[in-house]
Amino acid sequence: MVKFWVFAVSEENWFIIKENRVHGVPEGSKAVELVKPSDVAIFYVKKRGARSLGGKFVGAFRVTSSWFREDKPLWPDEVREGKVKYPWRVRLEPIRLGIADFNELVPKLSFIGNKERAYAYLVGTPANLKRPIPEEDAKTIMESLK
Repeated sequence: MVKFWVFAVSEENWFIIKENRVHGVPEGSKAVELVKPSDVAIFYVKKRGARSLGGKFVGAFRVTSSWFREDKPLWPDEVREGKVKYPWRVRLEPIRLGIADFNELVPKLSFIGNKERAYAYLVGTPANLKRPIPEEDAKTIMESLK
């Protein structure tokens, strides 16, 4: 059964994900156990350090591989620091790309129980307390990507 996951990423790392169709997580991340091939990863760009996409959902991708380990820096923060921070990687295939404002979607998303503290549901890897989001919420997000 396909599960839908939200990942919060930096804006600069989002561009690498989009271009290379790969996502990476840190050592010890539960995502490696939870997220399987054919699941859907929905990406949200964090506000911190973002120039234009902060606070937005930016794309949905189908996971097309199992997790694999890579020891070569790929993301800008890894390259700057000269070390691999996200060694566990997974290949992706785009389903839908676009921009959807998080705040506008909050009232429509059932996985956000406390609407006053909506950003709390974007913490962790994967976000939403390491739980998948309902398919209906995933569809709402994906349909909103313009």
